[in-house]
Amino acid sequence: MKNTEYWNNEGAGKTFTHPVCLRWIAGVDRQKPVLDLGCGYGRLTPVLLNAGFSDIFSYDPSAVLIDRALGENPGAHYVNDPALLMKKSFGLIFCFAVFTSCPSEKEQEELAELIDSLSHEGTCLYISDYETGDNPNYQKRYEQKQLGIFGCFSSGNAIFRHHRPGHFSRLLPQWKIMNEKIMESQTMNGNNIVIHQYLLCKGNKIFDTD
Repeated sequence: MKNTEYWNNEGAGKTFTHPVCLRWIAGVDRQKPVLDLGCGYGRLTPVLLNAGFSDIFSYDPSAVLIDRALGENPGAHYVNDPALLMKKSFGLIFCFAVFTSCPSEKEQEELAELIDSLSHEGTCLYISDYETGDNPNYQKRYEQKQLGIFGCFSSGNAIFRHHRPGHFSRLLPQWKIMNEKIMESQTMNGNNIVIHQYLLCKGNKIFDTD
């Protein structure tokens, strides 16, 4: 969501690879609005439409990526101003490779606050991101400690962050982890990497995701 210059230039042409586990979200009410937060070029839109979701909102601060989304993946309400999301409450929020692009503590806290403001009891949050324990081959990069944070490193003119285990539980204390998995994938540059996915639920409302 941050690294604005990168996402309006070099990053705007990248291909994103994180997969969606449809089984995890099978119990989500299809009538409730869905939010793809940090949607990029909207690659999740056709996945969600095919899964039966029709009221899809997709936000990204990069105007270049939103233009790409409108051309390549129509069918969602695309916005690049978070004010247009206010006063809405979503039944399902996707946050795919977004925290990694919000490296500072302040940016992470602001993102967590935005998620809380757009959700309600029973909302599901699907996070797909990176953890330091899953990628030992990134150790030298983690030791850069950009912004004074282990796991925070520079790549080109952008700064990205991989997170220590337990980070999301600490950052999002109102949310309960319902499911978790790790899997092999590729970076935007085609390099091998391990991604970490969580499905969380806000409050005490739990449903079967298996």
